[in-house]
Amino acid sequence: MRGVSLRDQFKKANLLSDKDQKRLAHEARVERATKGQQALDAEGAARQRELEALQAQARERDRREQERLEAERKQQEERLAVQTLLAEAKKPGPGAVKFYFEAGDGSLPWLELSPREAQEVRAGALCVVRGGAVGTHDYRLLGLEATKRVARVVPEVVVLAPRGVVPREA
Repeated sequence: MRGVSLRDQFKKANLLSDKDQKRLAHEARVERATKGQQALDAEGAARQRELEALQAQARERDRREQERLEAERKQQEERLAVQTLLAEAKKPGPGAVKFYFEAGDGSLPWLELSPREAQEVRAGALCVVRGGAVGTHDYRLLGLEATKRVARVVPEVVVLAPRGVVPREA
């Protein structure tokens, strides 16, 4: 309702009579005359500063919300990328070397690895990650850099990795 004063809106809603409207218009004219142009300009400038401050707050609130949404979007993309890495991780073996390791639940599962895979796991170039649900013994092999990325998002799937790959809570 741009261009329509509050007084006009009240009159249209039958909340303000003609007599009251004339009285309010007279009071506004008297107030303008007694205050003078400088005071009216100062009030207008104060209102403008108030409006600009409110707009700045709204922009800041919108910026923070956009940053939050962008961070959530990036987290979701990273989760999807990690799921893809895990799905594409190499199944171990078949091989002649039985490689034993301690799982987080205290069990000692083993993998049948080729001699090269066993050497890379011992050297820390390949890591063992869980390929299935917790409690299952479905393991896969994943490169060190990919494991670091996985460990940042879902550290619980990393079963065997060199020290420092999986962040530990203090």
